Amino acid sequence: MVQHLAKSPLAWSIGGVGAIAAVAIGLSYLAENNRQSTPPEPELTLNNFSVSPWQQGTDLGWQAAVAAQSAQTQADWQRVSDLWEQAIAALELVPTNDSNYAQAQAKAEEYRGNRAIAGDRLAQASPAPSSPAASDLQRALASAQPAFTFVPGPANRTLGRTADGLATVELTGDRATLRLPRSETGAALTMAQVVYADQFVTLAAPDAAARPWLLDALSAAQRDQSSPIPAGATVTVSAELETLSITVITDP
Repeated sequence: MVQHLAKSPLAWSIGGVGAIAAVAIGLSYLAENNRQSTPPEPELTLNNFSVSPWQQGTDLGWQAAVAAQSAQTQADWQRVSDLWEQAIAALELVPTNDSNYAQAQAKAEEYRGNRAIAGDRLAQASPAPSSPAASDLQRALASAQPAFTFVPGPANRTLGRTADGLATVELTGDRATLRLPRSETGAALTMAQVVYADQFVTLAAPDAAARPWLLDALSAAQRDQSSPIPAGATVTVSAELETLSITVITDP
């Protein structure tokens, strides 16, 4: 009976289930042991790095010292003074329990002295040099219609010309000269050149543009004749062999 039962399919089925269960329990035990024996991986954390008031203050102080070495104009010294001010403000934020507290107080006092020196230099410095009037005229002529195209010239001069080549202009620090080439002596200006002359005088010397004496001078110059120009006028007109020139004193 026992032998017969051992050979029956039901017994084999029960035995198989038991074996499978035993194997499953064993695997579960091994997995649990592995989990207990393997140390947990550490969590990855990101450190939030922030600059301390001490570091920020000394960095700003270094920037101020570097900027002071090349400062010349009022704008330069204003920037130096602002940097010292920011450095002092940062050092004053160092807490009393910080290991750098005493040194921060000493640095702040040193920077206050440097700020005072920068303030004195600021009061003595000259403002940044302004662009000469010719530069303003250059921008006006470059944006006018018809426009001039400019290139750097020798001896700090700026040279411009129109696309058709019927007018050129030379700009320096204190004057501007428009040159209108003529095919031959006494030849009248073309209509385009008349437009260029009117545009140039209107932009360079707006106060004189509509004065009768200027119109007379231009008309006389075309005939190679001279016309009296009022004393102190900022505009002069001259006729050369192949060129009619109009010069405006931009910085009288």
